[in-house]
Amino acid sequence: MRRINLGGFFLFLVDNLIWVLVIIALVTFSALSKSFFTPFNLVNILYRVAALGLLVIGQAFTLITANFDLSSESTMGLTAMVAALMLASTKNGGLGWETHPLLAILVMLLVGVAIGWVNGTLITKFKMNNFIVTVAMLMILRGAIYAISPGKSASFLPASFDWLGGGSLFKVMQPNGKPLAIPTSAVFLIVAFLVAFIVTRYRRFGRDMYAIGSNRAAAESAGINSAKVIMLVYMISGFCAALAGLLEAGRMDSATPRTGAGLIFPVTAAAVVGGISLFGGRGNMIGAFGGVLLWAILDTGLNIMKVSPFWIEVGRGALLLFAMLLDALKVEYLRRVSVQKALAGNPIGLKDQAY
Repeated sequence: MRRINLGGFFLFLVDNLIWVLVIIALVTFSALSKSFFTPFNLVNILYRVAALGLLVIGQAFTLITANFDLSSESTMGLTAMVAALMLASTKNGGLGWETHPLLAILVMLLVGVAIGWVNGTLITKFKMNNFIVTVAMLMILRGAIYAISPGKSASFLPASFDWLGGGSLFKVMQPNGKPLAIPTSAVFLIVAFLVAFIVTRYRRFGRDMYAIGSNRAAAESAGINSAKVIMLVYMISGFCAALAGLLEAGRMDSATPRTGAGLIFPVTAAAVVGGISLFGGRGNMIGAFGGVLLWAILDTGLNIMKVSPFWIEVGRGALLLFAMLLDALKVEYLRRVSVQKALAGNPIGLKDQAY
């Protein structure tokens, strides 16, 4: 009789569990509410989490290399505020410059990349702890937002600036004869994840990221410039955070000092739930996209069901703990398999495995 590889089955289940959870969530909320599984609501799910999704891409890149970027929510908020101040009139909370939208977008993207460069420099050149660096940057940038705003919103931005985050790409006629607008941000989010998947899966840069996250010393021995890769990863994270600021400011037609505040934990949770390991070197962008979908489905479904916000927060925490538990079990299993393979040719090692 052929022996069943339970270990391989466990890894396959863990790696693809996110899509099982997405289907279960969709079926459950569709059964509980008639208003959930509608074309409008399904499209609106992606529209609402487009900015979150861009932050997840940046966070996933850093996590794959066994690092963190906890400053991305504040980077998102600062870049959105910088652009809004440049675009809005003084009457609407801006500086009155009313610059061209393309210039404002270019500036906010450059600011995002610059913040990522500073994070990467402190971590790679000065060997500072990535957790402390990005938490400190989180606080510095949030304070800077209040300092330049000061504490006010900048709103009524140009329609061309709002288009990516709040506009529609095209319309589809529904069976009931009503047009359904397809948000530009929803399509942009899908394209962004596809690009991230191709980079991480099929490009050398992506392979280097996984190698560094799995074993940085071994990667450097193989000739990989880990400092350069990590620096680029943080710059990509800053770029994604700036894009998230563009999407959110466009969706809201404004920027406030609280833009992006409190998003870093949902961002990390969505990435981890989607299979990106906190220990580095594992996970893929398709799974991370599933994590964004699951987070959005739960948020939307529970709100439609009028569940108390306090219980929604409990559910979010429980989901994150569940994802971390699976990740820890997977890491422990892979460690045991690695040790067993290393000792397979050693008689003493084989005897030691008997306990």
